[in-house]
Amino acid sequence: MLESTHCQPAAAPWVRQQQACPTMEIAMFGWLATHVARVCPRAVGADVERRWLRIAPSLLARRLPAAGPLLYLPCAVPTPADAPTGLLAGCRELAPLLYVRRLVAACAVGSDGPHEWLECRARDGRLCARLHLLPDSDYLGWDALLAEGTPVRAERSARRGDERIKAAQLLDFQCLRLAGFEVLDALPTARVSALGGGIARGIARAEGLALSC
Repeated sequence: MLESTHCQPAAAPWVRQQQACPTMEIAMFGWLATHVARVCPRAVGADVERRWLRIAPSLLARRLPAAGPLLYLPCAVPTPADAPTGLLAGCRELAPLLYVRRLVAACAVGSDGPHEWLECRARDGRLCARLHLLPDSDYLGWDALLAEGTPVRAERSARRGDERIKAAQLLDFQCLRLAGFEVLDALPTARVSALGGGIARGIARAEGLALSC
């Protein structure tokens, strides 16, 4: 029997304000959707602030659920040899997160406001996945996740040619226990606003992908 360690996150204050003001959300949607490609890390000339953090994959698995709905973009990378013990992925699409040893917390401020995402990297610096914060995410849970990481010096990324995003999904993460193992799992989120969905689709399009809901 699965024992869930996922707690329902509270919405960030400005998200609660949007939920109370649907007219404002609709007005902002068109504006943000037209500028969202600028958040993509591929954007030329983007002023991106990055800080590197060391984290164990098991700790990442336990803290991800509190961040609420996130845009998940896994990479098509060969499986590293240093799989963690005691931690499993609930599905193949989440397997890249089992090999994360570094988080690169990135923030860029564009004409449509600030955007934040995580580059999830393996021990050799290879990109495993990206996680994008959305207006619907729990900002307190996101900050708590970052607080768990240990600051480290910036490292040079390895094998950048292999960093090909293979999917884009809107997910609510879960951390479960099964027969003595921790299981990182996720469900398609059912509570993303028009604003958050538009931003997610724009990021997916920048990667040449369709958003999977």
